[in-house]
Amino acid sequence: MPSFLRPFLPFARFVYGCLKVILSGSRFYWAWIAFLCVLIVLGGFAYARQFQQGLIVTNMRDQVSWAFYIGNFTFLVGVAAAAVVLVIPAYVYHWKPIKEIAVIGELLAVSAIVMCIMFVVVDIGNPARA
Repeated sequence: MPSFLRPFLPFARFVYGCLKVILSGSRFYWAWIAFLCVLIVLGGFAYARQFQQGLIVTNMRDQVSWAFYIGNFTFLVGVAAAAVVLVIPAYVYHWKPIKEIAVIGELLAVSAIVMCIMFVVVDIGNPARA
């Protein structure tokens, strides 16, 4: 193996282990995953329609649509901040008991920030307006 790939070997093992856990489950697990995938596809179609026709397809013609999107954005900013506050003692103070869940806090913070960005893009109505 080339020497420049050696640092990526632990990450590759981590990804392999994650995929091994994710891809094993009962019928109920796979039914749940299928249901969630259907919801994702339906949401994608709804956003494509909103992208083409604008926010008028939501039937929220007043401040409610703005408040819905921005309210969720604000909530998720708080979730991300709380997750970061959870991670700080693990790395700054080297507090062992919380290090076990620090990775979950990091993943929660990143996913909350991604959703924040998505709420703002959806609130714009058309990302080309940005």
